[in-house]
Parts: sequence; structure tokens; C-alpha cells
Amino acid sequence: MNMLEHQIARNNGGPVPQPQAVIDLTSDDEEDDFFGDAQELADQRDEHRVKRERLEGRDEFRQELVERLGDLHAFGQAEQPHNLPAVPDNPYAHVRDVWGDYDLDEEFGDEGIAGAFDFDQQFPQFPAPASQPAAQAPPAVSAMQEPMPEEVMETRIECVDTVVNVFPGICRDYVSDLYDTISKSSERLIAHILDKMDRGSSYPTAKEEQKKLKRKREIDEDAEAARKYGAPDRIMPAHVGGIRSFIAKILSFEFPLTAMSFINATLNKSGYRLFSAYEVLEEAQRTWSSNKPYQRLKNERKSEDFTDQKIADYLASPTVNGYIDREKVEVFEELQAARRIRQKADARRASERAAEIEEEENLAKAEVEGTMSECQCCCCDYPLNRMVHCDGETLHWFCRGCAKRTAEVEIGKSKYELHCMSTDKCSGGFSLDQRAQFLDENTRVALERNEQEANLRLAGIENLESCPFCPFAAEYPPVKVDREFRCQAPDCERISCRLCKLESHIPKSCEESAKENGLSIRRQIEEAMSAAMIRKCNKCGTPFVKEEGCNKMTCTRNGCHNIQCYVCSKSCDYNHFNDPSRGGKPGNCPLFESVEQRHDEEVKRAEKDALQKVLSDHPEYSEEDLKIKMSENVKKDDEKRKSMDPRARLEAMRAAVGRPGQ
Repeated sequence: MNMLEHQIARNNGGPVPQPQAVIDLTSDDEEDDFFGDAQELADQRDEHRVKRERLEGRDEFRQELVERLGDLHAFGQAEQPHNLPAVPDNPYAHVRDVWGDYDLDEEFGDEGIAGAFDFDQQFPQFPAPASQPAAQAPPAVSAMQEPMPEEVMETRIECVDTVVNVFPGICRDYVSDLYDTISKSSERLIAHILDKMDRGSSYPTAKEEQKKLKRKREIDEDAEAARKYGAPDRIMPAHVGGIRSFIAKILSFEFPLTAMSFINATLNKSGYRLFSAYEVLEEAQRTWSSNKPYQRLKNERKSEDFTDQKIADYLASPTVNGYIDREKVEVFEELQAARRIRQKADARRASERAAEIEEEENLAKAEVEGTMSECQCCCCDYPLNRMVHCDGETLHWFCRGCAKRTAEVEIGKSKYELHCMSTDKCSGGFSLDQRAQFLDENTRVALERNEQEANLRLAGIENLESCPFCPFAAEYPPVKVDREFRCQAPDCERISCRLCKLESHIPKSCEESAKENGLSIRRQIEEAMSAAMIRKCNKCGTPFVKEEGCNKMTCTRNGCHNIQCYVCSKSCDYNHFNDPSRGGKPGNCPLFESVEQRHDEEVKRAEKDALQKVLSDHPEYSEEDLKIKMSENVKKDDEKRKSMDPRARLEAMRAAVGRPGQ
């Protein structure tokens, strides 16, 4: 049974015989008359067959087929290769709907479909069943119809709501930014967030962002108030009956037990700036003693003129008889800012004091119950519920302070593994729940960054470069080829200079950028002096400074452990130095020397070279103008530090008594 017979039987309500395994869409003998080449069409029929099994997803297939037929319909109109005679409308032209029940072979190409489409318009007329109305042909599909998009575009609100339903608590502003930068499909955004979570990067929550914004807003408000009202060049005008007496009156009731003489002296010293005087008077009142800086009054002053409510009411409607006293408005706003900062400081001190009381009570309770233990690092006694322990076979207990300082030392060494500090050669470390008791957020992030960098180095990737602003790293060509590092981390994406490790300034050089950014000439000399003392590992680039010991330096960074000379910075072993007992030769780099003396000589040499370069570029300055000046206290501390160097003392003693043999 061909397709038309199948359709007629179904429209007439009669039984539909079971279909064969496959059908031939071009099986009518009359097609040879239309196309002229029966053999070619027979070959085409053999190559393009369809299956008649129904598919569960036939709706999607029908849509695809309609699109293809629409394109071919336009093709037939444009080409008209056969000039077929006009024929009456075919009531069964809608048989293309029936094709939705079949799965077309992937090899059924456009040419075969075009023939089938032209052919179905030439079927002979069959009378429609009386009981069944003629089916309506579907509307023609435009040849210019846009292809279906690969992803469903959603509105911003729909997309954000969908993502928030999947990740409860996620920051909506964060999702909105992803909508603009990543995709307008919620499915794509969900996949993007899941990928970040797989890489260990969590999404920001709404509560975290609110806390950050609130804290930043509070800090900005306080800093702006200090800048605006506490500027040293801001002096209130002095005129009879003016604002100065009004400020003194406010402060007299704000600090009711403070002598008026002390208030006036403080105002005179601060230029009658209420904000600055308020800080001094508040600290004096809080830290008051019977001896200084004033004697308290026996009876406090009382007034209801400057309550918070009255000041707020006045500022809400400052017009009096059509006039606004701008000076009075500014003083009240200044008073509000000073009170706000004072209240925050009082609340912080109260919280700290409550924590101290809690610790005192906890200590007393532990002493009574006998639950005190000794820290095996600092040897002090602490309650067990204020200590952490390692996860070795034998538990070793440490106070939280010692554990945190150990973590900070390891971070300074570019390490991330936290080992037991016991002297019993314990191989244990600290579990995650124990770490959570003594690591704050910044310390934890620093340890994780060190671990990521160590894993990258252990991977043995050549020319590995890291972003100076985040842990992201990638393989890069030499600096001469590419001076910029383009970070691909989604939460960073900053472009930096690989030479100075700052924001990219290409095409300007590092020196030109430093000058443009306001780096002073004297600062350039200071930077050169610091660079002369700081060494860098010639393998991983980790900076370091030696405090004591020999000149055979070992990099402490995980995955590196490079050994190099502190004098010439070349990789070495003991043969590199001047000690014959360790395989060296006289005349080589010294194995032992005074580190203070070496640093002093190198810093002075760098200062001299930098001075010469700056003076040649800026002849308008003199050497005295650019010389780095140190206070007497700094000089004394420097001399004291040098005198504590044992090798420097030995050299001084030899110089005083004369070296042997001289």
C-alpha cells in the first residue's frame, strides 16, 4: 500500500493494513513521464528510503522536515527545471503531514525530497469521503525563515529566577552580571556555575554580598566624614556671636563632666572643628584619671536642646522665617557623624569586653574542673576547649595562637602543609575541623593559593606564569615575546605586566608608567635600594632575604627546593664556595660572611647608581635633594642591629687589634 492509499483508508475510517518495513516515496510508474529518465529515478529510489516505525519524538522530526520542505519549496519556485503544466489543487497535498510518522534516512538528500515534493502535486484527483471534510494544508514555510536558535533566550527576570531556584541564596546581582557576560539562557548559566563549583570556586551568596556592601558603606561613610570634617586646613570662622560659641555650647553638653577650660583649649588647638575636638574630648573622657588631663566636675551639665531627635527634626526642616542657617546645618551634620562613629566604637569595645569576660569565666571553669592542658609549643596552660590538636597516633595539643602563627610562617615560606609542631617527631597534621578553629578567611585563602601554585610546579610545566592578583597560572612564551599576562579566571580577568607585576601599561615601559602614576623620583631610588637587598629564586622567582647562616640558600617553596648562591644567585652545591673542606676552592664565593655587611654594601652601591641615573635625567635636582634621610632613632636601631651580627662583631674586633700576621 502506498502513502495515498494509506491516507485514504484512514480518512474513510476503514482498517489500515499493517505497513511494510519500508516504503518508496517515488514508486508511482507515472513519474517516468514527468522526469523523463526512469533509470535515474529508479537509482534515486534505491538510495533514498525511509523507515515506517513511529518515533516517540515525532513532533521534533516533523518540525525539522517542514523546515526542509519549506526550503525546497522555495527552491522549486526559483528553479522550475521541468516546466510542469498547471494542475488543479490537490486535496491530498497535505500528505506531508503523514511523513511526520516516519524516520527519514540520513542519506535522504535535498534532491530526492525536491522530486518527491514536485511529484505530490501531480497525483490524480481522488474524491474526498463525504463524511470527512477535506484537510487543510499547512501554511507554506518561508524560505527566509530564521534557523531555530541553539539556546532559548529568556528575559533577565526569568533567567535570574530560574537560577536562584536551583541555587537558593545565590546573589541575584551576580546572576544578573552573568546574564550580561556569559549567556541569556538559564541552562547555560547553571552549567557555568556548576563548572566553577567543580573547580573549587563557590558562588557569592546574597547574605555575603549584603554584609560586604554594608561594611564597605559604613567604612566609606566614616572615612568621608573624617576627610570632610577633620581636614587640617578647615578652620571655623571667628566672629562675635557666631558659630564658634555655638560649637562650644554643643560640646559642653555633649561632655557634661568635662571642664569648660579644657573644652576651649581643645577647640583652639583644633581650629574649632567640632569633629576633631570631639575625638580628643571623647578619648580624654574614656581614659580619664584623677591626675590628667583635667579635673572632672562634681555636677554634670544638663540640657535637652541637642538630642538626636531634635537635631533630626531641625535638619528635616531647617528653614526658619524663609532663611536657612547653613553654618548651623553643617555643624549639626558634623555632630551626627561624630556621634555615629563614637557609637560604633563603643559597641566594638563592648563586644570585645564581653568576649574577654567570657574567656575569663571559661578559664576559671576549666581550672575548677581540671580541664587545662599545656601548649606543646609555647608551654602555657589553656582550657582544652580553646586548643587544637594534631591528627597523629598520639594527640599533641597546641593553643590557637601558636597554631595560627605557624600557619602564617608557612605562608611566608610559600608552603601550605601544616605539620604537628611537637618535638616528638610526630608526622601528623591538622584536620579540616581543627584548622577551622584557628585559621581566618585570609589565612585559609593564602594556604590554598600556595597549594595550587605548588601543584602547578610539580606538574613540570615549562614557562609557567602566574597572575599577580589571583592564583591563576598558565604557560606563556618568554617575556621578550609577550610582556602581558591575561588572566582567564572568571572572577579576575585582569591584564598585568609580567615585568613589574602591576596592571598592564603597554606600550609604555615600566619606568614610564611609574612616572605617570606619580611614583616620585625619590621613590625610584628607594625601590632600587630594596631590590638590591632582595633576592629571587632563579627557578620559581620567589623573593627572599637572608637573616643569618651560610650563603647556600634552599628555596622553601613546595615543588621547587632550588639551591642557589646568595652572592651570585647561581644554582650551586658546596663546590661553588671557597671552603676546601666542603669541596670548594679559595677565591670562590664565600660560604660564610656577615649578612649585614653585604646588605649594607649592596644597598649603598644601588643607591649610588640610582642617584647617578636620576641626576642625569633630572639635572634640576641636587644629590642632597634626593638623598634618603633617616631619623636618629632609625640610625640607632640600624647600628644596634648590625652590632648583634656575630660575624660583624668578629670583623670589628679583628680590625681593632689587627689581623694575625699583619
